[in-house]
Amino acid sequence: MLPVGSEFQVNTYTTSGQLYPAVGPDGAGGFVVLWTSGGSSGSDDSAASIQGQRYASSGATAGDQFQVNTYTSGYQFFPAVSPDGAGGFVVVWGNESLYGTDPPVSSIQGQRYASDGSTVGDEFQVNTYTTSYQSLPAVGPDGAGGFVVAWESNGSSGSDNSYYSIQGQRYASDGSTAGDQFQVNTYTTDRQDFPAVGLDGAGGFVIVWHSDGSSGSDGEYGSIQGQRYASDGSTVGDEFQVNTYTTSGQSRPAVGPDGAGGFVVVWESFGSSGSDDEGGSIQGQRYASDGSTVDDQFQVNTYTTSSQSRPAVGSDGAGGFVVVWHSDGSSGSDDSDFSIQGQRYASDGSTAGDEFQVNTYTPRWQVFPAVAPDGAGGFVVVWHSDGSSGSDYDSYSIQGQRYGPPIFEDGFESGDTSAWSNTVP
Repeated sequence: MLPVGSEFQVNTYTTSGQLYPAVGPDGAGGFVVLWTSGGSSGSDDSAASIQGQRYASSGATAGDQFQVNTYTSGYQFFPAVSPDGAGGFVVVWGNESLYGTDPPVSSIQGQRYASDGSTVGDEFQVNTYTTSYQSLPAVGPDGAGGFVVAWESNGSSGSDNSYYSIQGQRYASDGSTAGDQFQVNTYTTDRQDFPAVGLDGAGGFVIVWHSDGSSGSDGEYGSIQGQRYASDGSTVGDEFQVNTYTTSGQSRPAVGPDGAGGFVVVWESFGSSGSDDEGGSIQGQRYASDGSTVDDQFQVNTYTTSSQSRPAVGSDGAGGFVVVWHSDGSSGSDDSDFSIQGQRYASDGSTAGDEFQVNTYTPRWQVFPAVAPDGAGGFVVVWHSDGSSGSDYDSYSIQGQRYGPPIFEDGFESGDTSAWSNTVP
């Protein structure tokens, strides 16, 4: 799969830093990008706001950049986005101030949108447990036509009073809560953090996270843990350890469909089950819809110099999946600092082509990628850049690159891009 058009700048508001993007379907056949902004295109003149921009499947912008949060005091940070089950999308984020029923420190906030980008209802508070700190939300479909939010909490609505726990809340498609806030992790020693949410291929969902210990065999440092759920929110099986390589730390997981009816978990490892003994590597593990592992843990990155970290995973539009991450170095042309790298996989888990560099603007840092289908049969990668391929030279900007569906000639993927749009937003 080759790039569609050029790298493009997402943000039109360019004052101060634009950071930590998320991307997902918008419900209208295109996609929407969210990020944390050190200012706002709207009413929020405080420290940080949540901004968004919708795109049509052609890559053209759909409307103007918009502000998500209506409560504007303090910091709004780390957005996540998912279909809401009603034909639109939902954005969740962390709020570091007093809003709703949660006393000052941090809460999890949300806002639903219709497919045309209009708001559905008001901004709402996700967490009902309000003691101490709630942060780093993730969101995804719940398999029952609604959505589920997971986050890390300094404390718990359940049994975990050790340190940080993973909490969750399900919602119906109309935005009403489906059951109560619940604790995800059953292993409660030390810290549980960095959750991610995805469908499990069996009609339910799966939540994965980083644990300072393990419910399984990993007593080395940090492990990747998971828990599957049925569509009604009941647990399916026990908490399980994802990583089989247990030397040193494993952290920052992501989860997505594998194209074969199951799911795939990727994460950063301070070591490797494969050839990368340089520093951090990107590791993966595929699962069938019944939760059984498919083949062995595998190393994603082939460029192994220095550190590889912050992976994201999503459908590639060709029946497989794609993993993206930021690399301290590059398999391509970027030898300045951090670059954005990617690797596609077929539905059987075999690599589809070589590792590739996403960014074409190469000065300074390119970090924190996210990936999602673009609505045109391909996928889009977004990240924040210390600089810009466009007009934003004030600080960090949000950049994007679309990739088109593969074209085959005599059974081989062709580089001919004439059959699909090269529209640059």
